[in-house]
Amino acid sequence: MKQWSYSYENASDFREYVKREGIDREREILVQVNCGIYIPEKVRELQEVIGEALPHAIVTGASSVLQLCDGKLVEGRIVLAITVFEHSTLSFFEYAFPSPGTLEYTDVIASIEDLIEANTKGILLLTNTVHFDIEKLIRRANRSFGSIPVFGGIASDREPFEQFVVFSKDRVYDKEEGLMAVLMHSDVLQIDCNYFFDWEPIGKEYTVTKAEGRYLYELDGKSILEVYENYFGPLDEKKLLHLSLSHPLIRYSREFGQVARALLEMEDGRGLYTGEFKEGEKVQIGFGHYKRMMSRYEIIPEVYKTVPAEVLWFYVCISYQYGYFDILDASTSFYKDPDRLYGLVTFGEFSHKNGRNRFLNFSLTRVALSEDPESHIAIELKEIEHGPKDALLATLSTLVASSSREIMDLNRYLEKEVEKRTKELAELNASLEKRIEIEVRKNREKDKMLYHQSKLAAMGEMINNIAHQWRQPLNIIALVMQDLSLKAQMGTLSAPAILQAKKKIHDTLKYLSDTIDDFRSFASSGQSYSHPGAMEVCNTIRDTVRLVSIVLEDEKIKLKLSLPEKEAMVKGSPNDLKQVLLNLVYNAIDAFREREVENPTIKIEVKYNRKKATILVRDNAGGIDPKIIDKIFEPYFTTKYQARGTGLGLYMSKMIVEKRFGGKISARNMRSGAAFWVELPIMA
Repeated sequence: MKQWSYSYENASDFREYVKREGIDREREILVQVNCGIYIPEKVRELQEVIGEALPHAIVTGASSVLQLCDGKLVEGRIVLAITVFEHSTLSFFEYAFPSPGTLEYTDVIASIEDLIEANTKGILLLTNTVHFDIEKLIRRANRSFGSIPVFGGIASDREPFEQFVVFSKDRVYDKEEGLMAVLMHSDVLQIDCNYFFDWEPIGKEYTVTKAEGRYLYELDGKSILEVYENYFGPLDEKKLLHLSLSHPLIRYSREFGQVARALLEMEDGRGLYTGEFKEGEKVQIGFGHYKRMMSRYEIIPEVYKTVPAEVLWFYVCISYQYGYFDILDASTSFYKDPDRLYGLVTFGEFSHKNGRNRFLNFSLTRVALSEDPESHIAIELKEIEHGPKDALLATLSTLVASSSREIMDLNRYLEKEVEKRTKELAELNASLEKRIEIEVRKNREKDKMLYHQSKLAAMGEMINNIAHQWRQPLNIIALVMQDLSLKAQMGTLSAPAILQAKKKIHDTLKYLSDTIDDFRSFASSGQSYSHPGAMEVCNTIRDTVRLVSIVLEDEKIKLKLSLPEKEAMVKGSPNDLKQVLLNLVYNAIDAFREREVENPTIKIEVKYNRKKATILVRDNAGGIDPKIIDKIFEPYFTTKYQARGTGLGLYMSKMIVEKRFGGKISARNMRSGAAFWVELPIMA
């Protein structure tokens, strides 16, 4: 096995170099390209010249923020590691990821597995994906061929981290996400993988309280931004993305052990991470343990006395560039022959340890390859001189780590104490079940009374609406009668005029009758507390809108309805849903009045899935004070003047939705105002 490290400048120099070194006479060649500056024309030129000069070579290229050139870490270069396998054969697989949600991970693994032979010793894996779950892919690989080391990583890029590129000899994945795998088959090849995970969890353990796959929303009920601001002061999403590279979230994985999660994107307060979170699991913020990183210098000479190695490949997390660059740079000076080294800075690393492949972040992965069991990497024994900064950071890292462990031990002790006390309380509560049952019955009666009280308040508003709605129709009838009387006195009353007046009076009376029917329907109170009937969601919303239309017109409030054409049936009474919607609309109207909002707008939107109908009611009145938003569904809690609010509207809305419909109601502040979600189970 031989390897050349080459800094690419132009095609003619490369052709001469290949011929001079005799590389073009070799058969099994792997060219790894660390592309420090992505220019499409330059990459195409590189693909062409490698295809001409080394037609048998397999090419795997990736963008990277740092390059290892002549034993030094540099930026903005294109560095090739040309590895010749003398007693091994190579197979190549590449794959373009489809649109999100359509990928079958088992199909990708099956395609790679088809290339595995009895003597397959390792798989180099490179990708530029951030939207597909590579952790899931590695887990599937472990089930199929976990004993074969998989190593490599995700391409990296400079800020703002938008251009992750990988390429083969014939294809560039820049506008799409792709994956490349090189399988190495041999009877003599030895591959030794190891990784160093030097990130230490600090501070308190946070519980994941809201997550959806790889999207994380909340820790201990707080947003990701709030959690980080607690430690690092005011941040915006851009600063958070940068900060999380040196301070990731650490969690324990049964599959991979202790791992870090890299934050890739922030959108509407949710973060897209490199792996999945489960609600209820524990995470901590991490920091680089500087002293432990420095201790790696001491073991370098000892490791390579025993590990067979003709070439060394390193896949290093991008986080090392943010505060730990000096450690990386100093470690390269131990190796005497730079040609035998290749390094790629990644956004996530694949490695192998104890018979299992792992997807890690924030690690330094080392792969030693050799076709000669007696070959070893030449190491220069040397002392690294540590400056005052190194000494300070090493001391601080040790202090923070030991303090965090003490805090964790104390927290766990307190958790055990809480568990013990909770058990004692549970035993006490068991004896109180009878009293609780009595209190529950009382509360049910109270809820019925509160329901009727709330409904009477809503009916009071409705009576005002009806009085207002009737004024104009009654004026119309009076004017028609006055017109008939004048024509009769003047002798000009004709049959057509009488018929026209009759039609106008008839239409107006029908409008008045419809108004009464709407009110009678809402005011009917003969239903029991658990109504067994069914209703149409969208029609009920339209009926409700008619009840408040005149108030909205007077207040110059725009109402936007977004209703699906198809109806959904929900078990329950339409009057109950009307009361909930009226409470939400009247609250919005009050907020518009108090805050004198320009262009006031209420939007009611309905969405369905197989199990539930979701009604979203939003306004642009500025939202609810965050200090009280958790209390708005409590009974008798009101921010209105005593004469204008009882504090029962939202409480009863919650009771109706939960107890009568078996659904959920929740509130949250959006960008321009408050939003309420009403979720109702759809009838099968």
